[in-house]
Amino acid sequence: MRQVYKDILDSGATVITERKSYFDSIAIGFWVKTGSANEPSDINGISHFIEHMLFKGTKKRSYLDIDKEIDIMGGALNAFTGNELTCFYTKVLAKNYERAIDLLTDIMFNSLFSASEIEKEKSVVLQEIMGAQDDPYDYVHDLFYKDFYGNSLYGNPILGTAETIRGFDRDKIIKYFNEYYIPKNIIVSVAGNIDHNKVVESIDKFIKKFYKENNNAELNNSIILGNLDNLTVVNKKISKNYGEFFHCKELEQIHFVIGFDGIKKTDKEYYIMEILNTVLGGSVSSRLFQEVREKKGLAYSIYSNSVFHKADGYLSIYAGVANDKFNTAKNVILDIVNELGENKISEDDILNAKKHVSDSFLLGIESSNNLMTRNALNEIYYKKYISKNQVLKKIEAVNGDLIFSLVKKIFSGKKGPLITILGKDIQ
Repeated sequence: MRQVYKDILDSGATVITERKSYFDSIAIGFWVKTGSANEPSDINGISHFIEHMLFKGTKKRSYLDIDKEIDIMGGALNAFTGNELTCFYTKVLAKNYERAIDLLTDIMFNSLFSASEIEKEKSVVLQEIMGAQDDPYDYVHDLFYKDFYGNSLYGNPILGTAETIRGFDRDKIIKYFNEYYIPKNIIVSVAGNIDHNKVVESIDKFIKKFYKENNNAELNNSIILGNLDNLTVVNKKISKNYGEFFHCKELEQIHFVIGFDGIKKTDKEYYIMEILNTVLGGSVSSRLFQEVREKKGLAYSIYSNSVFHKADGYLSIYAGVANDKFNTAKNVILDIVNELGENKISEDDILNAKKHVSDSFLLGIESSNNLMTRNALNEIYYKKYISKNQVLKKIEAVNGDLIFSLVKKIFSGKKGPLITILGKDIQ
């Protein structure tokens, strides 16, 4: 029996719930349809900065009150910012659902944005940026994004830059917040042992309380500016770079990312790409892991990853190797990629990859957090609920011919891949 329900509130907010009566917990996520790909260059990083600021106090709760509230419930409260989305989420026992909704709605629509806290948080985010640059894995992926997408908005670093962070002030933050953090631009997804009608009633009550208190306009007159259909990057040409980009840094290893054109989140080849990625480098039995690490001992960390955006996507391969092993490792990796275009993947390998993807999916939906996330993303990108059986059928429909066709599409480009290299020298 289907237990997923959707309501659009008078405020414009969309609420999606999935009931799992055997769960003791619930997960609640407020998904805002904006991220770094919506940011002009002079305020790059502002979505992530606002993510921080919403935990710094409201008209009802101080930042300490926020921390105490979630601690008393024994739950977890967190947030993340991406290229296209920002999410604020919590996981608590089902009995605390209304208290958790009160807390999340308060920080979403009732935050103070204190000038003194803004200045304090600038220092925190600057430390976060420096920390990311000290982590070779994080840093090489940030560099890859910039190298791959160039001046396209997908190349914006999610954290922003030291220059843009220092330039933030309360007026800039409030202006951006008021454009995107409006009910019509928010999906509220709830999963676990809950009653849909009670959850909707509670969310509606607190949005009306906190949002209307802080806005003179009627709720149903809110103007949506941040819908993904209007995402800034969607309406601009996405230019990409190719070739090798070397970035010098004193490190013990060479860290590198090889990137290929991929597909969009909504493309019909989505699950074909997931199977291909699993065969290539998405599991410990994958070709990259077995050849580069197990057989040749060239790298400890080696894997591939498929990334999907609203308007674009890519498939990347990451490895960390000794300086004198870089060229060997790179050539082995490219040989594995080229071999995929010369010979179809065996039926046994495809079957094993399909089992891996389908069983990982089934394990994932045992978690209220994962259910909450899945339902939100389906609504945001597809505007509909996609059932477990629909997903499994799409995975099962993948075959060798479909994979081979996708391989030709993404690996046979005339311009070749982009390779971002981070280290002190290549021997």
